[in-house]
Amino acid sequence: MTFKESLNQHFKKFEASPMLFIGSGMSRRYLGVESWEQLLQKFCSLIGENALRLKTNSSGDLPRYAQLLAETYCTKWWELPGSEETSQEYKSDMLNESSILKIEISKYLKSAHNNIIEEFRNELELLAKANIDGVITTNWDCLIEQLFPKFTNFIGQDGLIAGRSHGIAEIYKIHGCSSQPNSLILTSSDYEEYRRKNPYLSSKLLTIFIERPVIFLGYSLTDPHIADILEDIISCFPEKSLDFLRDKLIFVEWKEQLDGPTITDSVIHKRIPVKLITTSSFVELFEVLAETKKRIPAHIFRSIKDELYELVITDDPKGQLYVRQEQDLAKSDSLTEFVVGYGAISTVKKGEAIAKQGLVGLERSHLLREVIFETGSYEAIDVVTSVFPKLAKGAQRLPVFYYLKRAGYLTDAGELTEKSSDLCDGAQARYKLTIEDYRSKGYELRRSKTISQITSSVNDLYQALEFNVFLRMLPYMDPKLIKQGQQDLFEILKKHADTIHVISDFAKAVCLYDLIKNSGRY
Repeated sequence: MTFKESLNQHFKKFEASPMLFIGSGMSRRYLGVESWEQLLQKFCSLIGENALRLKTNSSGDLPRYAQLLAETYCTKWWELPGSEETSQEYKSDMLNESSILKIEISKYLKSAHNNIIEEFRNELELLAKANIDGVITTNWDCLIEQLFPKFTNFIGQDGLIAGRSHGIAEIYKIHGCSSQPNSLILTSSDYEEYRRKNPYLSSKLLTIFIERPVIFLGYSLTDPHIADILEDIISCFPEKSLDFLRDKLIFVEWKEQLDGPTITDSVIHKRIPVKLITTSSFVELFEVLAETKKRIPAHIFRSIKDELYELVITDDPKGQLYVRQEQDLAKSDSLTEFVVGYGAISTVKKGEAIAKQGLVGLERSHLLREVIFETGSYEAIDVVTSVFPKLAKGAQRLPVFYYLKRAGYLTDAGELTEKSSDLCDGAQARYKLTIEDYRSKGYELRRSKTISQITSSVNDLYQALEFNVFLRMLPYMDPKLIKQGQQDLFEILKKHADTIHVISDFAKAVCLYDLIKNSGRY
C-alpha cells in the first residue's frame, strides 16, 4: 500500500476532517522567516545591542531573552530614525514597555506572507485546497489567513474567550498575530499571563483533539511549548486511555533526502502515542488532504452552526424561520436554505409567533452584520418602524440606507418617498449624512495626506495599513474609488466581522459602505 493510500485509509476512520496545528517551521519553509532566536538577534542588531550578552543573561531562555530585549528596546528605540512616525501611527498600541518591540516585529512580519519562496509555491497551492476543519497556530505571520480566507480568525486567548467559536472553519492564533501587536506572546511576562489563562484554551483544544485528527506541521518533536500543550491535554486522560490518542495525533517530521514519505506508530515526550509521518516533501500529504471529501464545505457548515446558535441563544430567527407540516417537507422552495427537524409544532400560527420574537432584542451589531452579509434576516419595514426609533436616538453610527431601500422609503435615485413621513428623527438625520460627515478633522486628516494608497484603491489601502488604521483612513478616499472597490471592501468587512475589537471604527466603515452601496448617490 502506498503512503497516500495508507493515509487515506487512516482518515476514513474519522467522521470529522483533520485540524492542522501549524508551527514556525512552516513559515521558515515557505516564507523564509527567521526562527524565534534569529528574530531576537535581528532586533538586537537594529539597536546595537549585544545579542550574546542578552542570551547569556537569560540562560538561553528565549522568553526571558525577549523580556530583556524589550526593556532595552523601549529605551533605545526612540533614538532611531522613523520612531516618531511609528509612535504616531501605533499610538493606540503603545501600552507597556514590551509594546515597542512587538510593534516593530509586527511591522516586519506584516507583509511576510507575500514573500512565498517559489520552490515551494506548489505545496502551498495544494494546502490551500485542503479539506480541513480548521487551523491552530503559534505563528505570528498571516500566511494561514491568506491560504484560508473564508475561515474565521481568533487572535490570542482573549479572542477565543470573547469570540463566538463553533469549532469549524476557524483559525486559532493562540500566540497572537502581527495584525494586533500587543497580542504577541513574546516575553516571559506574556507567557506567565498565557499560562494563567490556559485552562480555557486547554479545554477548547481537548474538545478538538477528542473529535478529530490533529496534524502537527512545522514543529520539532522536542518543542517545549507543544510539550506543555499536550501535557495539559493528556492530563485529562487516565494513563490506560492514552492509546485513544494514537490515531488522532499525527506528527509530520521533515527530513532531507528521503526516498519517499512514511507513516509509522511512535511515541513522543516519553508517553504520548502518535502517528509519525516522515517526509522530505509535503506534496503527497497535502494531496491527500485536498482529496478528502466533505459533504458541506467547512465555512458553510460554520455559517449554519452560527445561525442555529443565534436562534437558540437569542430567540432571534432573523426572519429565516419557516414552519412546514410534515407532508409539505418534500415541496422544496427557494426560501429554504437548510432544514432542521425538532419535535413537533402543533400549528403554523405557533411558528409565526416565534418568528415575530426576532425584533425584540435587536442591537446595532445585528444591523451592522446584516448590512454586510445581506441574509434577509430581518424585515426591513419592521427595522425602520420598530428598531430605528430605539437605536437611532443617540449619536452612534447606525446604517440606515440598506433598510430604507428595502422598506420602500428610498427611490432608485436615493430620494425619500412619501412613506418617509413617519420616519423617526434619528433615521432622518442619518439619511442626510454625506461622506464629509465620516471624516474627522485634525490629526487624522493630516495623517491621511501622508498615505499615498488613499488615492489608489481600497485593497491597496488595506494591504498597506494595520486594520484599525485602515478603518480610520477609509473615509478620506474619494467615494468613486470606494465604489470601484466596493467588492474588496465587502470582503474585508466580512473577514473581520467576527473578530473586531474597536467597534466604533468598524461601525463607521460599515455605515460608509452602506452609504456608498445603498444610498443611490454614487
